[in-house]
Amino acid sequence: MDILMILGVFIGLLIFIMIISWLIGVIRSKSSHFIKPSGDIRGKALIVYDPGLTGGTRTAAIYMAEELKSNGYEVTLAGVRSAVALNTSGYDLLIVGSPTYGAKPTGPVETYLNNLKPTENIITAVYTLAGSEDQDSNTIMAQALEDKNMKVKLSTKFGHTVWGAGDKNKYSQFIVRLL
Repeated sequence: MDILMILGVFIGLLIFIMIISWLIGVIRSKSSHFIKPSGDIRGKALIVYDPGLTGGTRTAAIYMAEELKSNGYEVTLAGVRSAVALNTSGYDLLIVGSPTYGAKPTGPVETYLNNLKPTENIITAVYTLAGSEDQDSNTIMAQALEDKNMKVKLSTKFGHTVWGAGDKNKYSQFIVRLL
């Protein structure tokens, strides 16, 4: 009987942690931040992301924003559920990021892409974290944009981590290739 009680407490604690992680992700996906370069403004970029359970996609977006800032871009970092995410007018770049769950981008990212109004003359890119090479989360995201006549210039699937120095360089190189 004691082992069943321990197992029940463990499962309950695991469910509690998962719910708290999900709530933190929902809260983070509603936030937005604005970053301005110190010198002349070369362009404006909007990076929309779903932070997922670990926040890795948000961290990748921050690394990308730092590279854009160093290249003279004014950057808006927007959680996928934030009020500013849907307004793409006035931006030169749109980058959309998502974790990969079940070989697909998250539901909020798919909803965002489906509700997005096409913007002319905007360069778009998509990125995902995790997932195996044969999973098509990037293809789904890119196709949703292309269905709106928004050409996707770059689509990349990154690995599972975002916290190492080498990982930060990968996200900087993504921006270099995009520009």
